[in-house]
Amino acid sequence: MDANVREGHAPAVVIALETGEKLTSEAGAMMFISGDVQMDVEMPGGLMGGMKRAVLAGESLFLATYAARGSGAVGICGPFPGSIRQHELDGEIICEKHAYLAHFGDVTIESALAKRLGMGIAGGGEGFFLQRLKGKGTVWLHGGGDFLDFDLVDGQTIVVDTGCMVMIEPTVKYDVKIQGGIKKSLFGGEGLFLVHMTGPGHVTLQTLPFSRTAHRILEAAHGGGDERGTGGILGNILGE
Repeated sequence: MDANVREGHAPAVVIALETGEKLTSEAGAMMFISGDVQMDVEMPGGLMGGMKRAVLAGESLFLATYAARGSGAVGICGPFPGSIRQHELDGEIICEKHAYLAHFGDVTIESALAKRLGMGIAGGGEGFFLQRLKGKGTVWLHGGGDFLDFDLVDGQTIVVDTGCMVMIEPTVKYDVKIQGGIKKSLFGGEGLFLVHMTGPGHVTLQTLPFSRTAHRILEAAHGGGDERGTGGILGNILGE
């Protein structure tokens, strides 16, 4: 297997496969297939595993698989503009539920319920249901905007908006706490809950969660309607 992440505002990863190799990705992530590669779907963890992904995490019941009967390549892309990162997994990481894009090797994907209900309330629901990736292989992660990384030392704490989390190592302790003060909670422009992450361990954040973009689009849509209405009134006043 050989992979190349094509950088850009909406990046893709092109993964070259040799005979007998197999790639697995999130359903709907495939951009193209070339060569002698057979595409199929599977339900990881059987029916119960698929139901957990669909009902709890809001993901598809199935994952897509690509088996190389000869040499070929598969192009994988994320569901919205952002960044793609290749991560060499040897053990376990915990990801935001939409971060997983694809993997190569012996990797198990499990749904992981966050420790506090607040992670499902704040920021459009990011983080309430996390994913635990375990095993040994190559994993591709997707995030909105750019990635920002922190290596926390023992006892060091970082406070993070729930939607900005992408990945943490299992050594990082995390706790969801309500913001202090009604004024900050209601008028600070942030979520009601924040994640307190304490090292040691690695933390990866995303600079532009999709929920923020969606929220701004909705605001602009409502504002656009107001502007059209205002424009009509001004037009009548000015005789246009």
